[in-house]
Amino acid sequence: LSKDFFELIKNIGECKSKQEEEKIVSNEVTALRQRLSESPASLGLKRSKEAIVRVMYVEMLGHSADFGHIHAVNMTQQTNLLCKRVGYLACSLCLHPEHELITLLVNTIRRDLKSSNHLEACAALIAVSKLVNTEIMPAVIECITDLLEHTHEVVRKKAVMALHRMH
Repeated sequence: LSKDFFELIKNIGECKSKQEEEKIVSNEVTALRQRLSESPASLGLKRSKEAIVRVMYVEMLGHSADFGHIHAVNMTQQTNLLCKRVGYLACSLCLHPEHELITLLVNTIRRDLKSSNHLEACAALIAVSKLVNTEIMPAVIECITDLLEHTHEVVRKKAVMALHRMH
């Protein structure tokens, strides 16, 4: 993450009033909206990842950054593992189980649950545990039950956790 992001956190932490914080966050939301409106190719993976982290931070402060939700969903489709994990984390934090963007995640989640990389499977299982709803449950339940026999213990644990959350 950039020095600019740490400066933002510091400035918000040093605010003397709620109005001062509102102004800083409002400026950040405007900058994020502009940054995320750029084409993904010109933005680059590193800047995209940081923008999604900033979206999460703004949302955790209680402000709306719903314009960034679709970018978080798109981030889950990256081949870069760190970007994928940031995307899943953002989706888990910012979306609720009945959100309309959850349906866009289903194929990505299924692909990652079937991945030979246990870290991708874990990231998808964490997201499933937070975002499961009755619509996507039938699409992912078979993939999750298959993971109960995975070679890595952490994947088996997260699969049990996801199944427990579904029932």
